[in-house]
Amino acid sequence: MLERWLKKRKSVPGETGREAETEKEPDIRIITRWEGTAADQKAFYTPGALVSVKNGRGQLYERFSEEMGDVSYCTLLLGDKPLFQFQGDEYYCPTCEKIIRSGYGLEQPGEFREERLNGENVPFEEALEGIKPLLGLLEDNCYVILDTQLYPTDGNGHLFWDVPVSEGGVPGSCLFYRGDGEWGNLRPHFTVATQSSAKLCENRVEYYRRHPGCRAVAYYMDGYMTALLDGHHKALAAALEGRAVNALVIVPCYPVSIHKNGIYEEYLWAGDMRFPCAQYGVQAVQTGRDRIPAEKMRALQALLAAREPRFPYDGKKLADAYPDARGIADLEAYTDTYGEITSMRLDRIIAQEYVCNPCEIQALMAALGALRHERLFEVADFFLERSTCLNLRFYHDTDTFRSIAEQLMSLPHSEETVQYMVELMVEYEDEYPSVGEAIKEWL
Repeated sequence: MLERWLKKRKSVPGETGREAETEKEPDIRIITRWEGTAADQKAFYTPGALVSVKNGRGQLYERFSEEMGDVSYCTLLLGDKPLFQFQGDEYYCPTCEKIIRSGYGLEQPGEFREERLNGENVPFEEALEGIKPLLGLLEDNCYVILDTQLYPTDGNGHLFWDVPVSEGGVPGSCLFYRGDGEWGNLRPHFTVATQSSAKLCENRVEYYRRHPGCRAVAYYMDGYMTALLDGHHKALAAALEGRAVNALVIVPCYPVSIHKNGIYEEYLWAGDMRFPCAQYGVQAVQTGRDRIPAEKMRALQALLAAREPRFPYDGKKLADAYPDARGIADLEAYTDTYGEITSMRLDRIIAQEYVCNPCEIQALMAALGALRHERLFEVADFFLERSTCLNLRFYHDTDTFRSIAEQLMSLPHSEETVQYMVELMVEYEDEYPSVGEAIKEWL
């Protein structure tokens, strides 16, 4: 269907300028690929590829609006259809949370129905080849394609298919400030729908519940946020199973000049990844310079604000199973410093084959809490009762004790958890009165 749509675009009479160039076949070239191994986890944390698009159709693109009062908007469009909208960066503030709108109510574009994406556990190289027709819809530029996983929520307590138009800024829509001078990463973690839930097909959802290895496709916007282009049924199937959805994420590259050794060097910047132009033989391109007139933007926003049919699932309950934007920042703070949380790592900690310092204990507990990790209680109990590196009566480390207690208090009020917290409060409330008061309130 995608190929038929592209052929149809070629035959449209009377087109000039950018449209006339669609007579040339899009040229999609893979510049470099990487595996996302532990050795290069910080820069290239997941498998991916840097690709260049030449003779692109220019039908899938971002545009900023002209100023509309105090704010501007960045809109992702397919042709003249708005798919997703972010508040712009008019204040040049990387941590200013943004308003988001999604293209609910729009027809699912036929050009995204690429069946090769529906194969389960297809190698990345084959999946990358499969989305080349979709990449041909982009503007001429370089893009990073990440083979990753996304949480099917907006990072703010809403399921991807049940996100209201925000009245104010949404956490996770910008560079996240962790506090104490620490910043989060520009990496995709969350996704928001671009098609109406009226298109929901229960049979497709059940199919993808049985085939969890299939990939969705999303377009990276900013912060932790993506617009879900294809794979809404895959994302819902993942949500019903309480897992992340496999996804190929398209990340546009932007030109950046960095001053080094007395000269300016040109780089491509995609999320938190940088590519020296000279090293890779590429040229930085500034896309999206055209502005959408304010009158047309108001018409687009009317489409984005279309009312949705009632969603047939408890979106809040499903979303609660996933980390929010704060939790993702906590998870990244641990993994960027100490590495991936694995069962083997936790086993070594509990066996005291690996000793954590207080800073790592605090980071680990926050990360386990963000993941709703099944071993959170076990690890917390170890640190409180058996760890030789954390003597609660000797060191009086209130910050570490509080970090553990807070994560325990994030667990459901089961009979076991309540009894445990009562005993913890009685044992340590004299040494840690402020934490004891917090436990009392929780009880």
